[in-house]
Amino acid sequence: MGATETIAKWIVDTNYEDIPPDAIRVANESCFDLLGVILAGSQQPVGEIIQKYTRSQGAAPESTVLAGGFQSTQANAALANGTMGHALDFDDFGGFGHPTVAIFPALLAIGEHTGATGRDLLEAYVVGCEIGLALAHETKYKQMDKGFHSTAVIGRLACTAACAKLLKLDEHQTIMALGMAGSMSSGLIHNFGTMTKPLHAGLVGRDGVTAVQLAQLGLTAGDQVLEHPFGFTNVVLGEGIYDLDRMADNMGKPFRTQDALMIKKYPCCGGNHAMLDSLFSLMRDNDFTYEDVADAEIDQSYFSVVMLYQEPEDELKGKFSAKYNVAAALVDGEIGIDTFTQEKIDDRTMNETMGKVRTRVMAKSEELLTESADGLKVKITLKDGRVFEHITAREDVLGSQKNPWGFDAIKEKFQDNVSRVLSPDGTAKAIETWENIPEMTDIATAIRSTLVAEKS
Repeated sequence: MGATETIAKWIVDTNYEDIPPDAIRVANESCFDLLGVILAGSQQPVGEIIQKYTRSQGAAPESTVLAGGFQSTQANAALANGTMGHALDFDDFGGFGHPTVAIFPALLAIGEHTGATGRDLLEAYVVGCEIGLALAHETKYKQMDKGFHSTAVIGRLACTAACAKLLKLDEHQTIMALGMAGSMSSGLIHNFGTMTKPLHAGLVGRDGVTAVQLAQLGLTAGDQVLEHPFGFTNVVLGEGIYDLDRMADNMGKPFRTQDALMIKKYPCCGGNHAMLDSLFSLMRDNDFTYEDVADAEIDQSYFSVVMLYQEPEDELKGKFSAKYNVAAALVDGEIGIDTFTQEKIDDRTMNETMGKVRTRVMAKSEELLTESADGLKVKITLKDGRVFEHITAREDVLGSQKNPWGFDAIKEKFQDNVSRVLSPDGTAKAIETWENIPEMTDIATAIRSTLVAEKS
């Protein structure tokens, strides 16, 4: 068998009982977290636009657009919920960009319509996540080298694999669906810092649903989407950077989900998180504020996504600006949803503090020797001459599996997000209903009764 066929067989044959309990636990935490992020994201401008667009389509009422409460086709619901889930850049990350927002909204849409259980959802989620993680791990794909957003590129195959599992496609149908997804993969880094970045996630969910539905109806695609010279891996990810046979033969050996996902503390690009953890640690330990700082020097990658906007002109670009995030942390002592507003971007104190922040761009050779093991240094010089330095490795950021929040803290984040849309009673009911997804037997009722804004 070729790699595509071997992987399709693994997708079909893998069951809930085959998945390590830790992978199920991490999947449950990430999917639960995302539901809260979707509701909070529904109030962002891009969330309001995507709801308006979806409602205007007048489509068949199959699956629920969260927060808004109306229904559309499964593909349209995945589009809307995925876009809202990435509107704040507050969803989890790790492995291939943002795994959960690329996968779970599509599963919710299909699962609501087909009567899936919570176990069905998490089984399919982990299967899809493992496909994405294996592709990212085996190819060592770096999105900044190619200019394609890995959430949108690898995420489409991961989402399609998960949807194929949930819809119980056979091996041939799964191969066809993956073939279609390979032709759909795109998403430009150029659109980071705009509303189209969250749209990437919505389009992934829409396309995953579409691919499996068309495959179920008999639409065909190439049957070697991974290994063919003109297939997805060679053309999209890059030539000669992978061993697909090794990847295919070792799916699930071991599972990676339980180690890869990081739940976000801050609603901004994940490239800022290690830096922010370091900065907040220094501020706590040494009791200083922006007024005490003479200079802040931040090491950054030679080609870092958080270097896209040195002086951001709006709140979306602010999420991809190391300088703005450092200034906001120094001025406000925290980074939250309200950090990223036009008022904050235009604030005089914020801009004066940004003037104290310098980014030291590491040479590629220097980065190869240091970044993977040690992380990137934050160096703060105070006006009184004291100098403080701290390094947080990416794998040690708060919310990673090496430095987890704990589920109580995840629930607090969920509560903060959901309470922006639901009443206190509705928020409490949503937590009680969704905190243990494997125990859920009626996904459709749970969605409609807990993830929709109450009508006044």
